[in-house]
Amino acid sequence: MKPTILIVDDEPSGQQVVESILQDQGYSMEFASNGRDALKKAMELKPDLILLDIMLPEIDGVQVCQMLRSNRELAKTPIVMLTALSDRDIRIASLDAGADDFFTKPFDRAELRARVRSITQLNKYRLLYERNQMFSWISERASDGYVLLQNNDKVSYVNPKARFYLGLNLDTSTPPAEKFMEIALRQYKLQPNEAWADWPALTSQTLSITRYLVRPETNSSHEFWLEASVFDIPNGEPGSRIIRMRDVTADVLNRRNTRSFGEAINHKVRTPVTHIVSSLELLARHAPRLSPEEIAQLSETALKGAMRLSDTLDRILRYSNLYANVSSTQGFELSGFKEMVQRIAAEVGVADIEIGLPEILNHVQIILPLQSVEVLVWEILGNSKKFHPAGTPHVTVNVTPGNDHQVHFQFSDDGIALSPKQLTTAWLPYFQGEKDFTGEVPGMGLGLATVNSIVWGAGGISRIMNRESGPGVVIKLSIPAVKTG
Repeated sequence: MKPTILIVDDEPSGQQVVESILQDQGYSMEFASNGRDALKKAMELKPDLILLDIMLPEIDGVQVCQMLRSNRELAKTPIVMLTALSDRDIRIASLDAGADDFFTKPFDRAELRARVRSITQLNKYRLLYERNQMFSWISERASDGYVLLQNNDKVSYVNPKARFYLGLNLDTSTPPAEKFMEIALRQYKLQPNEAWADWPALTSQTLSITRYLVRPETNSSHEFWLEASVFDIPNGEPGSRIIRMRDVTADVLNRRNTRSFGEAINHKVRTPVTHIVSSLELLARHAPRLSPEEIAQLSETALKGAMRLSDTLDRILRYSNLYANVSSTQGFELSGFKEMVQRIAAEVGVADIEIGLPEILNHVQIILPLQSVEVLVWEILGNSKKFHPAGTPHVTVNVTPGNDHQVHFQFSDDGIALSPKQLTTAWLPYFQGEKDFTGEVPGMGLGLATVNSIVWGAGGISRIMNRESGPGVVIKLSIPAVKTG
């Protein structure tokens, strides 16, 4: 943007002289012919420099200078007085009023150009300094972490919150010697893997992709989520960027817990409540005409439903804080996985399902507890049924041992294929995908975000892809194992 210069002179010829000297020098020039007009235009334009003639009608230049200096928004604007007078007292009065310099008429063209160029450059640097000071003050007190990166991932600035998130020394402001990625990988897993694959050589297309730094849950601490947003710096050096790190742990867990709680109620409460209501309704309507045996049978059915409901509610309450609950001794033993999948498939309404679980895994425990594994299966099988064209999917579930103490789970169905956009965004914790399929209201999403947040929170890996042999999707989960028998 061109520096703006406001030229104040009551003589048109005086304005023209200054304009002719400064034209083609890269300035935007505005003019005023009296003091009142000068004050008005200065407020509107916020110029980078004011060239102010001393001899003005009504309000002279010294008075105008005083008024400008008394205005908070214009107090620091450079003011240079234009005068044909050599009177010492006028010069002193102008300096007392706040003028920065003098130009004496007639002007030396080269000197005027050089001094205007110097003043506007100094004012630019002053403004940059003040903005940097303001940025530093704000960033030092910000609740989000900010990291300024130069080319090749070199860190040039880290605010206190980012130092806290990255485990850096809080007692110094010196930038760390390591690159950003080296620092991040000491504590966090990069999710989704694909979003970080080309780091730091990001393009305009990949810059805005949602990225997360996830610290998986351990025996001593809950999982922790940072949303890492990357921004180019306008007019900055090539490759320089700002990373904003925002703690979204509560948002991710609240979203996950809310959805999981709703799914648990939907799947677990409906059947026993139906048994209770139907049995009690028959008793209420037809008790006088029922035999003692029939009354006993209906009462027993209602009692069984109530006992099942009580047990279900106890289990549901465990979902109200669905962390990964990582434990080195209390994971989920895979010997119960097949029975659990069959049970949930029946509850969801998936009749055609194949489950492959090698015997070698029967005494292996994964790092997730029972309730978390149930939510994973509910979500995946529920989606297979919901998004199958006829509502009758064929689902194949295979569990295999992996390297690095992990177990691989693969769920495959023959429903519909996903678009590239859906494949890219289906795992994101805030993405709602169902509207693309059914037009239903937000809040009833694909549910894969819930699956993903559980797996990522436990330090695992999740992937989704279209099935190669026909319509449908394949979901692959790699979950750490905690014990092998």
